[in-house]
Amino acid sequence: MFTPGGLVAGAVAAFFIGISKTGIPGAGILSIPLLALVVGGRLIPGVMLPLLIVADFFAIGWYRRHTRWDLLRPLAIWLAVGFAFGIAFFIVVGSAPGALERTIGAIVLVIIALQLWKMWRESEPQPLGPVTTAGYGTAGGFTTFVANAAGPVINTYLAGLRLHKSEFLGTAAWLYFVVNVSKIPFYLGLQVWSEGGEFFAAEGLRYDLVMIPAVVAGVLVGRAIYNRIAQQVFLVVILVLSALGAINLLF
Repeated sequence: MFTPGGLVAGAVAAFFIGISKTGIPGAGILSIPLLALVVGGRLIPGVMLPLLIVADFFAIGWYRRHTRWDLLRPLAIWLAVGFAFGIAFFIVVGSAPGALERTIGAIVLVIIALQLWKMWRESEPQPLGPVTTAGYGTAGGFTTFVANAAGPVINTYLAGLRLHKSEFLGTAAWLYFVVNVSKIPFYLGLQVWSEGGEFFAAEGLRYDLVMIPAVVAGVLVGRAIYNRIAQQVFLVVILVLSALGAINLLF
């Protein structure tokens, strides 16, 4: 982890985690394959989770007054269902060599494909019914539990609610924070009661501490550039790089 390459990859990953919370929603997808260059197995989501929570604190601090809790309640039960599928996945996969990396790679590629499809359509957001909410919630709960990759799924759901930009950011900030903190006891339980290794290791937590300044830099830059760059172009570059990283995880 603490090699020059590991520190650079982690810093870039942490920086994009920060940007994704305050500037370019979806940019955090690049962080997953980058961290997979540094750690493997359950340490991939385990190392990433504390960095996400740090970035969530900043997003909450800036946008908390605009949270629409009434719109989050219908999603909560389906996120829990997604969590249940994620728990089952980790129990079934266990310690199979490379299984988690390949699964994360596949999830990232699917998320990228959905994001590109959404960008290509460029259609107006549509009202969401109960069935659609169930689908987004379950998919979001599973992808965030397994790979911390629910951003594009949940962001698409929130876009469908036709929120004002400030409401979007405030609602997303609290949603991600609650979801990310909720994963901690489940990861600890799986770490003790199932095969497959640790999510949280002492070295991984020390690594996270070193990466916090990069997260802070990301959230500050993200807030500064939110309305000042062509987000579509920036996001396409991120998606292409993420796809290359995901393919590396698969093969």
